[in-house]
Amino acid sequence: MHDNISHFHSLEELIRALDRERRLIHALFQDRKKLSFRYELARELASKKDESIEFLRRYGIIRENADFVELEDVYLKFFEDVLEVNEEINVASVKESIGNLNNAIEYYLSENNPNRKYGYLRDVKRILRSIALTTLRNVIDLKRNIDNTYKNEPTFAIKKKKLVHLDEKRKDIAALINECEKVIDEKQSTFFMVAMMCS
Repeated sequence: MHDNISHFHSLEELIRALDRERRLIHALFQDRKKLSFRYELARELASKKDESIEFLRRYGIIRENADFVELEDVYLKFFEDVLEVNEEINVASVKESIGNLNNAIEYYLSENNPNRKYGYLRDVKRILRSIALTTLRNVIDLKRNIDNTYKNEPTFAIKKKKLVHLDEKRKDIAALINECEKVIDEKQSTFFMVAMMCS
């Protein structure tokens, strides 16, 4: 029975389902770190009890784990990202964006057609904005995670390991900021001079 996965056919259908079960989804999200959300409690919060739980499971919004219920990872990550409460520090996306930035700059400098050139300029601006926002979010997430770990992790050995791990993330973020500055100051200084004269 649990192998029958269904899919939403439109955004409207998805939004309607999330809205109908908002009490349960909100509660699951609030308790996402506890890993102890009992099926019976989920059933009480669901609009149509067992029928709702089965619907949410079939459509991949929640999963059951013995007597417990939790949000599927794709929804959990989406809500965390949108609400900016993600505990994962994602430096890989910034690293990839720096590669995309260099490519877009190279395309801009090589293109002679004004319309296509402008398109690459827009790509560069969009990527720079994305790098700035992601880096800022990473810094905010890092600070919050350090504070939370320091104040709330009761086991000293685990607290120490988490803080060492977070310090590695801090070094990664600092290295990426340096790499961005290098792109602007050294690698692509020609682009920034040309683009500033053209804008």
